[in-house]
Amino acid sequence: MVLIPLWKVRREINRIGERSLAWLGNFYEPLLKRRHDLWRVRQPVPPDLGVQLTPKVAIFLIYQPRGVSPSILCTLRWLVQNGYAPLVVSNAPISGDDRSKLEPLVWRIFERPNFGYDFGGYRDGVLLLDAWGVKVDRVLILNDSVWLPTRATSTLIERLEALDTDLAGGTMHPASLRRSTILQSRYLESYLFLLSGHAVHSELFVRYWLRFPASSHSINAVRKGERRFTSALEDMGFTVEGLFSAQKFVDAVAASDDRTLYLSLQYGAYVEADHQAESDSLVDGFGQDPEWRAKALNFMDRMVRRRRFNAVFPFPCDQLFGMDFLKKSVGSTGGDGKSLHAQMRDKFLKAVQDGALPDILPEVKSEMKSAGKKRPNRSP
Repeated sequence: MVLIPLWKVRREINRIGERSLAWLGNFYEPLLKRRHDLWRVRQPVPPDLGVQLTPKVAIFLIYQPRGVSPSILCTLRWLVQNGYAPLVVSNAPISGDDRSKLEPLVWRIFERPNFGYDFGGYRDGVLLLDAWGVKVDRVLILNDSVWLPTRATSTLIERLEALDTDLAGGTMHPASLRRSTILQSRYLESYLFLLSGHAVHSELFVRYWLRFPASSHSINAVRKGERRFTSALEDMGFTVEGLFSAQKFVDAVAASDDRTLYLSLQYGAYVEADHQAESDSLVDGFGQDPEWRAKALNFMDRMVRRRRFNAVFPFPCDQLFGMDFLKKSVGSTGGDGKSLHAQMRDKFLKAVQDGALPDILPEVKSEMKSAGKKRPNRSP
């Protein structure tokens, strides 16, 4: 008789409970959204603060209930340096002390209840710009689920703008079949979107947000938000492109030299012990096995198919891709409770410490080091 591990049983019970609550939310959350909308339209226009309005606005969604982290201020400085007027939308109350730190670096601040999580905040930001009659050339939408940028010299915004599409983003996930029957459209990860003025000011776009089914159940929030946003804009006829993808990663790694492959493996992050052992074996065999390169590429390809490439291989993502961000979330865990994203951050910091990667912002480095010691200061 095969015994199912207790952690798997608990995980499935939790999933069933979450799905049941999400299903019930389909019935009562439209009423909550209507009540929230009535609240939003009654709010006064926030005062202009330290940054003047420009043709480019950044809607920066934050959730910092234990106080605004220093890296948030780094993100705001980076946005301003790139010509964006930040509209901070906060899903938690902002203290007077934190407000005094934010005000010199933002155009406006809007505090809201944490209804609908990130996409609920995105929705309010877009609808507020429309209600205020603000006309822009570009709107950058981002949240604080990632450290962005990791370095002040980041060119990520410039590269997004150079794509010259209606919707540009960071990581694009390909279309896939779920449970062999349900086709999931391709989608951009929701930590960062760049929208053209053509898209933002279109009637279809505004109507999308008015009708958007905001939800405070994480399953619904992800399915109706991140997983559908990209395809919804494509259905409206807007052009869409992402800077990164698993296939682009595989192609870039295949074109790199053996030294890069070696360092990619040395600073790789793995949940399963057998994957760590295989990687260690490849690292130990570097320069000795004539078939080493083929074996290393085969291993990396299998890991990318199993886990998100930017979580498993932070070194090449930074060196080859210039991703300039790292996730704050706990991420996937195995039966032994190891966190993939925690290992990713440790390996990234080790690469920086060893000099394999350039140094990063001190505020980001400090927060990364302490991330595993406390719960992330942001929403789900």
